[in-house]
Amino acid sequence: MSYQLFLAYTTEGSTDIRFLSKIFERTISDILFLYGNKDTEIVLKSYQKEGHNFVDQMIHVFKNCFIENSSEILFIHADADDISPNNTLEFKFMPLRNKLDTDEKLKAFNFVEVIPVHMTEAWMLADFVLFKDEIKTDKSKSQLNLSGNPETFKDPKKKIVDALNIINSELPKKRRNDLKIGDLYQIIGQKLDIQQLLKLESYKVFYKKTFEILKKINLINYNEVLNINL
Repeated sequence: MSYQLFLAYTTEGSTDIRFLSKIFERTISDILFLYGNKDTEIVLKSYQKEGHNFVDQMIHVFKNCFIENSSEILFIHADADDISPNNTLEFKFMPLRNKLDTDEKLKAFNFVEVIPVHMTEAWMLADFVLFKDEIKTDKSKSQLNLSGNPETFKDPKKKIVDALNIINSELPKKRRNDLKIGDLYQIIGQKLDIQQLLKLESYKVFYKKTFEILKKINLINYNEVLNINL
């Protein structure tokens, strides 16, 4: 009989859920396939935020997912909105950790920060071949204005929208069935190659932290060492 891992997560928006829920499940599956010590079934559940600020919202989620629903890990998504995660760590997650340290019931629970640089959509562009396949084009990165590391794009969401506009504008009106960015979140989340994602520093940080949390809850042997050859 497989072990059930109850994984909670919360995201900034509904579109993030469609993409990140798949990434969360597949990241855990990838790590456990490579390093896990038992057959594990992943049970995902999304939690809504309530409160006036980030810390209050997360305390609400903590109480809901850990105390009321016995989750083992909580993934907390917050975009960096910058070239670095430092501001998000300092102004969101550090105050959260300080608050948790004052609560005996909550401070022992396991959570992982998920901080894409600049935003979630940068991760969607990690595998350009997949992106091309899903938007059904043979255009190059330069033709779609997508050259470079996606984490250097200040507004990767706009980059995707602009690329779709290029594709849609070149189709005859009779053949046009305009593809929207909202059509891509779930399908790319389901298919995105983890090895391609690991080329992005913000995802690599998330992957490493997830590995350590899985080791902490004894789903990975304590002497296992993460090996990322990139």
